[in-house]
Amino acid sequence: MLSSEQVAFFKANGYLVVRDILSDAETEDLQRWAQEVHDWTPTAESQFMPYEEINSRGETVLCRTENYADYHGGFNGLLRGKKLLGLLEELSGEPMNLFKEKINYKLAGSGGFAPHIDAVAYNHIKDVKHLTILLAVDKSNFNNGGLEVVDASHNMDIPLNVDDHCIAAEWVNAHEWKPVELEPGQLLIFTSYLAHRSGPNHSDENRKALYATYNLASEGDLHQEYYERRMKEWPATHMRKMGELYEDGALRYAFGSPMLSFYFPKMTLPTFLEPATVTSYIISILEASDHTPYIGEPISQLQHSLQCASLATEASPPVDEATQVAALLHDIGQFAPAEDLLALARLPIQNLGDAPTTQSVGRVGHETLGARLLLSLGFSDKVSRLVESHVAAKRYLCAVDESYNDVLSEASKRSLFYQGGPMSAEEVKEFSSGPWCQEMCQLRRWDDEAKVEGLTVRSLESWREVIQRQIERK
Repeated sequence: MLSSEQVAFFKANGYLVVRDILSDAETEDLQRWAQEVHDWTPTAESQFMPYEEINSRGETVLCRTENYADYHGGFNGLLRGKKLLGLLEELSGEPMNLFKEKINYKLAGSGGFAPHIDAVAYNHIKDVKHLTILLAVDKSNFNNGGLEVVDASHNMDIPLNVDDHCIAAEWVNAHEWKPVELEPGQLLIFTSYLAHRSGPNHSDENRKALYATYNLASEGDLHQEYYERRMKEWPATHMRKMGELYEDGALRYAFGSPMLSFYFPKMTLPTFLEPATVTSYIISILEASDHTPYIGEPISQLQHSLQCASLATEASPPVDEATQVAALLHDIGQFAPAEDLLALARLPIQNLGDAPTTQSVGRVGHETLGARLLLSLGFSDKVSRLVESHVAAKRYLCAVDESYNDVLSEASKRSLFYQGGPMSAEEVKEFSSGPWCQEMCQLRRWDDEAKVEGLTVRSLESWREVIQRQIERK
């Protein structure tokens, strides 16, 4: 079933995507069965295990069901059938048994999973290495909270936090995370030592994903043993005793997951943000930037942002509100809190030239950081693309306009060196043929002009409704 190249890729990287595993009919069955399990009503005698989370709107929603294969004929046949077991045997070299299974329901607005490795949750049964299948019930991508992985991390020494068993932030920051995009019926196989994570579902649609973990058949059938212990240490939500925190179970079975919100709401960050809430969050970031100097100029980051937005409102011919908001937020990747950028933009933070913050001319890729942050918060593609392009537009203008370099500040000239210098002829051709090229260049020129000390412009609060409209119109 697998080629030698696929097996080699799996051994080298710790994961493998298989796209042609289920037929259309089998995929339809998968989706129907997942909804059936979702709709099951638990009782005191139920052996299947539904778990709930509390999202940032205060709603209690189903986030996961475990231990359902023994009670659903379709899933039992699929997860213990020849097709999946044969695939796993090709990678492990031995027959395998189903160890555990779950369906994650990432409802629109539901939370993500912090960076972790799965092995931590399994070592109390036996010291074995597992393989896990992620089978996409619905489309899975970055925007709806799909999985992200680090190549070859199954062979790395990954430091874990003592308090929550998640991967240490320094390691997370230092490695490239690759989103795994899957269509319904496609699957990802990965080892229990592969570093992985997933973000919140920022889309408008619910998403289901099935995870089935397997151990070597030579180690025995451990499925019942695993769930008997789990039922005691981390029972399904409806089986819990009020006042009991199940702290040991939380650390073993729920580290980094939205399930913690049901009994530990203070531990979770908001993951579903209404337009008004997002707007207030953006306003608060901009307000705080009034205490941050704009690099190389005698004004603050907030003053620079407001001046740039003011120039956008005065443009002739007029530009749309998306362009105005992009002008206001174009540098948000420079001063947004690093922990928020890591959580929402999911990119590492580093200063240009590795300089300390006090000597830096900006964050590496601040335009991409800002664009990813805004996109994850619900802003439109146009707003995020204009924010992302303002560095590229500087490189473009330096290449096509000889006089443009003269208007750049010394700080902007220094940062240009780290940003790649003027564009090549091929880059110029590609940039000029892309969408919104004119607006990108306009924003760049406003950026260069918005450095006037003592200039009075409209207030930050006056932008609140404009910002909120952009989120609502996405």
